Amino acid sequence: MELRHLRYFVSVAEELHFRKAAEKLHIVQPALSKQISALERELGVLLLERDRRTVTLTEAGRAFLQEALAVLAQADGAVARARAVERGEVGRLSIGFIQPALADLLPRSLRVFRRHYPDVVLSLGEATSRAAVEKIAARTMHFAFTRLPVPDRPDLAACLSTEVISEEPVELVVPCAHPLASRERVGLADIARENVVLIDRKVEPELHDYYVAACHGAGFSPRVAHEVNSTWIAIGLVAGGLGVGFAPRSARRAAQRGVAYVPLDGGLRLTMGALWRSGPRPAVLDNFLRLRPWEKAPQEPSAVPRGA
Repeated sequence: MELRHLRYFVSVAEELHFRKAAEKLHIVQPALSKQISALERELGVLLLERDRRTVTLTEAGRAFLQEALAVLAQADGAVARARAVERGEVGRLSIGFIQPALADLLPRSLRVFRRHYPDVVLSLGEATSRAAVEKIAARTMHFAFTRLPVPDRPDLAACLSTEVISEEPVELVVPCAHPLASRERVGLADIARENVVLIDRKVEPELHDYYVAACHGAGFSPRVAHEVNSTWIAIGLVAGGLGVGFAPRSARRAAQRGVAYVPLDGGLRLTMGALWRSGPRPAVLDNFLRLRPWEKAPQEPSAVPRGA
């Protein structure tokens, strides 16, 4: 038994007229009659009683009609869903992000994407820049908002695509009562004797090394008093008087009492970027990339080459 046999039977059952059903199905009447008879033989039951003038459903035919309608509805639903998945209108999109993206970038992107693709399930997870790189390379995450550049490794360069979203200066975070809090600007050399709360190298090696190298360039090695796994924790420890720290300017949006942000000389900047795997990718990710929801004034979707 094939789905077409069910469709033939349903059409006859609805019309109760073989010629009208055949016209509706765009087949000739003798072929339709032959198919219905073959279906009855296969089932071993009489579905329709017919004579020269009338066609009626048997009790078995009425019961079979309900089941046939359910099967066809399920089959049509499966086809519709498969086509929607192919178009990226349903499915699951996995997005990773570092904490600074929570200030504005991630919420804005989710709002825009949701307006266009409300039936896509979003799987969201905080991830360090290093973890996001590894997960996307391993195909366990589709996309991430993360720090750039990614680690300089040939295997990663061959499989990852990136795009710079924004750059922002690094500022010094100090307790409100600290002498540097009242300064308009400070240089790195001004913190040579200060305890520093720094991102743990095991968590964000590139970011840790960036700050340490900047201090070395200013002529000193930082006195690392505490190593933490996020900028927000570092800011909290600074508020507690345990040292000074570094944060991107966007961290000012976070409601943390007891700290002051002071612009830094020296040109320290952090780059926020988009990260995804190169080559063939699911349609939900293609739609996300075409939509570019991270832009403050999103344009109509434009093509993104699948190999980019």
